[in-house]
Amino acid sequence: MEVWAVVVAGGTGTRFGGPKQFADLAGRPLLGWSLQTARKVCSGVVLVLPSAEGNWDADLVVKGGATRSASVRAGLAAVPGGADVIVVHDAARPLASEALWRSVIGAVRDGAAGAIPACPVTDTIKRKTAAGEVTTLDRSELFAVQTPQAFAARALRDAHAGGADATDDAALVEINGGFVQLVDGDPLNIKVTSPADLLVAEMLVKEKA
Repeated sequence: MEVWAVVVAGGTGTRFGGPKQFADLAGRPLLGWSLQTARKVCSGVVLVLPSAEGNWDADLVVKGGATRSASVRAGLAAVPGGADVIVVHDAARPLASEALWRSVIGAVRDGAAGAIPACPVTDTIKRKTAAGEVTTLDRSELFAVQTPQAFAARALRDAHAGGADATDDAALVEINGGFVQLVDGDPLNIKVTSPADLLVAEMLVKEKA
């Protein structure tokens, strides 16, 4: 089966204070780590950036959209029609391991419409309504979801066909009736949102080395 990756790095980094995808992490741009791993497990890689410029280790570089979902659709449009599995990954998670990529791809190859890494929530989670009423959720049923997320190509393309937005692609596939399988996530697969997260990523890279 032909597997392609869409590495999404089209954000402006408002909370980070600038385009975090280009920030230095252990001597290379943040997005470079995700590209390196994608190259190891995929037939081809599409990189989505704020502008389709730069010399990057990707088969295609495209310009993203106004939202994350729009950026994913821009990447999808560049993926060849012969792809069987498409993996969507946020460049803000530079430490996603090769094993994690292979895990979600394997689940789709085994028949799932989508496969996403998830970690059980360990904190107590509460919901607050607009009226100020607070309720406690059952955390045994809650999971924190990560990327990379793998999908059968047709399921992902169909889910995006209507132009809807969501915080992740699995939500769109679910709404469209596709079965999305959870695989074990990795607590070290952190998302770099703030400069403090980048410092943690630096420490994790050094520890691994």
